[in-house]
Amino acid sequence: MYKETMVTGGEVLALTILPAVTCTVLIGTYELVLLHRDENYRGSHWFGHGLHTFIPIFIGLLISFNTPFFLQNFGGSLPGFLQNAIVIRGAIALIIAIKVRALSAVVPGAAGRGMREGWIHTFVVGGLVAAVPYVWPFLAPFLPVWAGGI
Repeated sequence: MYKETMVTGGEVLALTILPAVTCTVLIGTYELVLLHRDENYRGSHWFGHGLHTFIPIFIGLLISFNTPFFLQNFGGSLPGFLQNAIVIRGAIALIIAIKVRALSAVVPGAAGRGMREGWIHTFVVGGLVAAVPYVWPFLAPFLPVWAGGI
């Protein structure tokens, strides 16, 4: 799951990057499929605008996967309620859901309306970003090493 190194008196977590990249491709592709299904615009214009959803998903996954690392190094300077990984990942899920919804609303659609992806789909994408660090230990054995598997 996370690379751990024994140091005098405790464990030090390393940054986790490859699982975030792999999950960005998976969740971003799922988001593109949802965007295409929900869109009300004819043509392939949605694809170019849909690609920029990968950036916030990647940033959210980097934060979500590396929450234990940052809590270990900087957790003491945070308020008590922010020292919980579940709270941080829940906030990330909400931010990603709002960001994905906003990105889909910007793309012009039929009759001047934006694509406006459904709220359920945006919360599913946000929830996946928050939940994937808990699911990753079960997925990693089935993935190749270059994709962050074991």
